[in-house]
Amino acid sequence: MNNKNIPLFTKWSVLQILLALGALGVLIAKLVNGLGSVTNLTNDWPWGLWVAFDVGAYIATAAAGFAIAAIVYIFRIERFRPLVRPAILLGALFYTIAGIGIFTDLGRSINIVHPIWMWQHTSIMFEVSWCVMAYLTVLYLEFSPNIFHRFKLNISTKVQHFLVIPLVIAGIMFSFLHQSSLGALFLITPDQHPLWYQPESGYLFLISAVALGLSVLALVSIVTAKAWKMTLRMDLLSSVGKIVAWVLVVYLGVRLVELAAIGNLSEFAFDEFGWLFIAEVGIGMALPVILLSMKKVRNSVGGLSTAAVLVVMGVILNRVMVLVVSHAPGREGSYFPSATEFLFTIGLVAGVLFVYRVAAKYLPLYQEHYQGIPNATPEKHPDVIEA
Repeated sequence: MNNKNIPLFTKWSVLQILLALGALGVLIAKLVNGLGSVTNLTNDWPWGLWVAFDVGAYIATAAAGFAIAAIVYIFRIERFRPLVRPAILLGALFYTIAGIGIFTDLGRSINIVHPIWMWQHTSIMFEVSWCVMAYLTVLYLEFSPNIFHRFKLNISTKVQHFLVIPLVIAGIMFSFLHQSSLGALFLITPDQHPLWYQPESGYLFLISAVALGLSVLALVSIVTAKAWKMTLRMDLLSSVGKIVAWVLVVYLGVRLVELAAIGNLSEFAFDEFGWLFIAEVGIGMALPVILLSMKKVRNSVGGLSTAAVLVVMGVILNRVMVLVVSHAPGREGSYFPSATEFLFTIGLVAGVLFVYRVAAKYLPLYQEHYQGIPNATPEKHPDVIEA
């Protein structure tokens, strides 16, 4: 199977390969010379850009996999089925680079295997480690029919089809556990700035992860449809945008009400932290809710793309603040990522985009893309299905 509309090597894919190779070079340099040779991390700032993205952003982005799988397989809303395979693949790939990032960010990378046999039952990070390993396995098992179909492994396809519902349920359970546990981890760090320290952080991490994952899925769907001359399913993506809006409404309600209830909202001031709070909550979350609540905006490619970009920026900023910047009041000195930290972070994402391209070209990733399109034939499909 070879999708001729998807070119394997373009100027963008070559750039992706080069950036991914740059990330590989940073990984090798770290393994040989240690963290100090490739990062600006110190004893006062042991967590930086890599943790914010590896543990925060990449893992949160994978939430699109369990969200779309739940919509289709649990709630039986079949019209979203064309989004299942891309969502699960994105989840698996972002989880993979999260694991690579965590492996690189550890002082002694080989210790990443310790949770397998060195059990710490009272540690949140122990639970997170096992849930990440389990969910990554589930994601690849959910995606496996694409590989089975490619190599005509019919028996394996039937077995996976029989197990799909248990796999989806397991994926939802593991994702719920570790997304929320990541947020709950920071209940032990009361030295954070009050605007980012609250008891319901676990729930907030889970809810915002769904918003980020679905927004990334919408952006990838729009870009790939345009680049690879596929039908743009605005009928589905507009609905995804509506879901994102409601998810953010719940998130903002829980976060702001709790901040007010525990008295932390009174700590807001028009200083550097206050402006970052406005950028994150106001521009990155509240503004997209307003935009996506407008049917005309939500149904347009430009409007949906703009709102999705804002959500991505808002949730990533939240992870950067919670995991790194909000701890500044309790720490000495300052931290700013090195050039190699930026290269590694960008290179991992670039690698995901290239692998996604390869999968789309050689696997039946979009086999169900045209499902539900009226009056379409295998030879010709509409350019855009309007919402």
